[in-house]
Amino acid sequence: MITNWFTLQKCADYLQEEYASAVLDKCITFEKNELWFLFRDRSSFKVHLGQPFQYILQSSQVMKVNKSSIRIFPSLEGAILDTINMIPGERIIRITFTNGSNLYITFLSNRGNIAYVSGDKMELFKKKIMVELPETPGKNSYKTFDEDPRFSNFWRKNAFDIFEIDNYHELIKVIQNSNGNVLGNRFVLTRTPDPYDAKAFYRNYRSYIISDLKEDHFDSEYKSLEKRISEKLNDLQKHIHRTKDDGRVAKRAEKYRYFASILSSCRYMIADHSENFEIPEMYRQEDFPALIPLKKELALADIIDGFYKKARSAENRILEDRQRHLDLIKEYKTWETLYKELLEIKDIRPLRDFKKKHHELLKRVQRLSTQDNERKPFKEYFKEDWRIWVGRSARDNDELTFKYAAKTDLWLHTRHSTGSHVIIKKDGRKDIPKHIVVYAASLAARYSEEKHSSLVSVVTAERKYVTKRKGMPAGKVHFAYEKDLLVKPADI
Repeated sequence: MITNWFTLQKCADYLQEEYASAVLDKCITFEKNELWFLFRDRSSFKVHLGQPFQYILQSSQVMKVNKSSIRIFPSLEGAILDTINMIPGERIIRITFTNGSNLYITFLSNRGNIAYVSGDKMELFKKKIMVELPETPGKNSYKTFDEDPRFSNFWRKNAFDIFEIDNYHELIKVIQNSNGNVLGNRFVLTRTPDPYDAKAFYRNYRSYIISDLKEDHFDSEYKSLEKRISEKLNDLQKHIHRTKDDGRVAKRAEKYRYFASILSSCRYMIADHSENFEIPEMYRQEDFPALIPLKKELALADIIDGFYKKARSAENRILEDRQRHLDLIKEYKTWETLYKELLEIKDIRPLRDFKKKHHELLKRVQRLSTQDNERKPFKEYFKEDWRIWVGRSARDNDELTFKYAAKTDLWLHTRHSTGSHVIIKKDGRKDIPKHIVVYAASLAARYSEEKHSSLVSVVTAERKYVTKRKGMPAGKVHFAYEKDLLVKPADI
C-alpha cells in the first residue's frame, strides 16, 4: 500500500505543508530511477521510481552537487512552487509552479516516471517510458467499493478482512483519518489512536521506508561484503600457513646439495647412462637416502649442475617465503582491521561510506558480475592470490594486452617463438614475488611453439613498455626494458 492512491495523497498533503512557496534550486540525479529536488531555503527530497518499491523521501542532510550528478529539467531552476496535490483517481502527484509549469510524478509498477510540462512542451525524466496524462481528471468521491479506481485488485479482495469493516463509506473514513501502521511487511492506513495529522503520517511513512530499505538493501549488501572479506581472511590464513618456515624446504635444499657434492666427489665411480648411484657407506648420512636417482640421457656434469640449481632454487624459495610470510601477516592485519570496522556498521549509509572509503582495497575481493557472461580473450590462472591471464589467440593477445591489462601489470612472452601473451595482474600491489613470475613464465612457455622444449627463454616487461604500431599483424608487438628468464614449460 506504499504507492496506494490514499498514501500518495497524504504524502502530497505533507509536501504541500513543507514546500509551499519554496524556490526550487535544481533537480539532479545521482543514480538510475532517482530524482532529487533541491530547494534554496528548504530541505531536499527525492523521488525513487525503481526497486524494491517506489517512494518519496525527505532528506535530513544538505545534498551536495558533485561531478557524478546530472541536471534534470534545467528550465525549472528558480521556479517558485505553488501547490502539490493528487490527480483525482490517478496515482499521479502534480506539482504546480507559479510560472504555469507542472511536474507530474507517476507511481506505476515498472512504469513510474516524472514529466515536466510547460505549455505544449513535455520533457521526461526516464526517456523510454511514456507518461499518459488523463484528459479529464477523475473524481474523489464514489458510491461503492467496486467503482472506486483508487483500490487495486488486492485491496478489493482483502480490504474488508484486513480493516475488519464491511461498509465502504466507513472504510474510506478510517483510511482518511489514519496516520499509517505497519501490518506484516505492508504499510497500511488502518485505524490509529490519534486523528490524522500530515506530520505524524509522514513520520510513520518515513520510518517504514527506512526500515524496509535497511532490511532489503543493508542486509544483502552487508552479508555479501562480510562474506567476501571473511573469505579473504581465510585465504590469507592458508597462505600464511603455507609460507611458514617449517624446515622442509631447507631440508630439501640440503639434500640436493648433498647429492651434488657426493656425485662430484664420486664422479669416477659412476658409469655412463646409469639410472641411479648408491652412495658409498662412508659418505652416507642418516637423514638422506642411500640411492641417488640419475637421468641416463643426461651427462653427469648436467646432473650435478641440476642438483645445485635445485638447491639454489629451494634456498631462494626460503628467502622469498620468509618475506612473503611477513607481507601476508601485514596484509592479514589490514583486512582484519577492515573486518572489525565492518562489524561496527549497523545502517545502510555508513555501509556505503565504508565501501567508498575502502574502494581500492575492496576491489580485490569484488566478484565478477553475474551478468558478465561474454567471452573473455584469455584463460585465467591463480597462483596463491595472484591472477594470471593467458591470451587465447593472436587477436585475443592484442585485446588482452591493450584493453584488459593495466599499464603497471607485468607482461610476459617467449623471446624466440610465437605464443600467448601472459599478464600478471598486480591489483594495486607493488612487487610480484619471483616464484609467481617464474610460474607465469612457465605458462608463457607452455602456450608457445616451444612447449616441448626442456628450457625456454621468456621476456618480462611492464605493460606500459609494450607497444603496437599501426599495420603490425595480430599478436605482434614491440617491447622495451625487458628482463629474461629461462624456464621449463608448465606441466598442465
